[in-house]
Amino acid sequence: MIKNIVNTVGSKLGTSLISFVLLLIYSNYLGAAGLGTIGLIVLSITIVLLLSNLVNTSIIYFASRHSTGNLFWVSYIWSLVSVGIAIIANQIVPIFPEEYTNDIYILSFMQSGIAIHLNVLLGKEKIKHYNIYSFLQSLLTLAFVCSFFFIQKNQDVETFINALYIAYGIVLILSSFNTIPYIENVKPKDFKVVFTDAIKYGFYVQTANIFQLLNYRISYFILDLYSGRASLGIYTAGVQISEALLIPGKSISTVQYARISARKNEGYAQRISILFMKFSMLLTGFGTLILLLLPSSFLVWILGESFAQVKLTIMAMSLGIVALSAEIILSHYFSGTGRQQKNSTSSLMGLILTLISAYLLIPKYGAIGAALSSSIAFSGMLFYLVFQMLKHPGVKFSLFLPQKNDLKLVRRILRLYLPK
Repeated sequence: MIKNIVNTVGSKLGTSLISFVLLLIYSNYLGAAGLGTIGLIVLSITIVLLLSNLVNTSIIYFASRHSTGNLFWVSYIWSLVSVGIAIIANQIVPIFPEEYTNDIYILSFMQSGIAIHLNVLLGKEKIKHYNIYSFLQSLLTLAFVCSFFFIQKNQDVETFINALYIAYGIVLILSSFNTIPYIENVKPKDFKVVFTDAIKYGFYVQTANIFQLLNYRISYFILDLYSGRASLGIYTAGVQISEALLIPGKSISTVQYARISARKNEGYAQRISILFMKFSMLLTGFGTLILLLLPSSFLVWILGESFAQVKLTIMAMSLGIVALSAEIILSHYFSGTGRQQKNSTSSLMGLILTLISAYLLIPKYGAIGAALSSSIAFSGMLFYLVFQMLKHPGVKFSLFLPQKNDLKLVRRILRLYLPK
């Protein structure tokens, strides 16, 4: 398991570095307004994926409980239905960028297919292939963006969209070859049972994810409304840079969730989740400190003159990022042990805090106000999940504090992966 975590960290670190390079390209060649538009497109795709993931995320949990073949086809059918629902919903309440709606629908379905393939691999604990395709998608996006920007000299938002089409298409096809061997025992007569179980499980997971997404991104719409697209671009840059610090937590939680879902051992799940939470906070806190020590002039130099406020935005967001690094681990514990409603409640609480603080802070402070609202929300979510953990027998507050046994994990990683 330790090897899988370290490999996942490596994959996500590579993906994060690529995202940072893309951020530099977009910020310097498209400016704050162009980056804001890209942020809205990515957010729109994510919103459609939330609907399709009502079923798709259940693949990991049910991989050891249902036929993977049935889960696969039910997920694909639901993904197609989800795009149809999104089209109808956007006609009633238009929220997607009007000039890119068709691209958003197509890219959403393609990304949903990739997610299905990766969830099958993750459900079978094929972490290596999961990491390879996750990284490859980012690498291909970067390769084609660079080709379009610097070779063909097409430097606009359309170039970003075209790069996504190609990258998504290649990964969708390649990942299918590793997924096909697990698509067996397909029994259409069981589709109804599989769909019912998946939607019940996925409802709580996605309710939490929907609230979580709104916590992360509702500020985009509020900021765009009150402060404009350029201010949104500054906030987007701050978010992308800060969220790179979540690599340890996201990497650990990926392996953690797959493992505790498969083993179904409550005591084991509690022990590794609390241990991983502290480890995640330590690494993220250290990374946050380094980021805060960078001078504002350096960030302006690499991003462009229109991003002068990005350092203050990152500072306002720093406490929330550290809190979120711990919340990610605890939320995956509750998901992996079938207590998704806890995450839903936590995310709803965070959403309420976001809405209140965003409407109070964004009109006056712009991007910095959005960052402060995220810190308030993420901290509240963490406190709630810690409180819920403390209700479990044998879980004491002292376990959340540093312990001597915690060092064993660090020593084990060092012995395995540092040169002797």
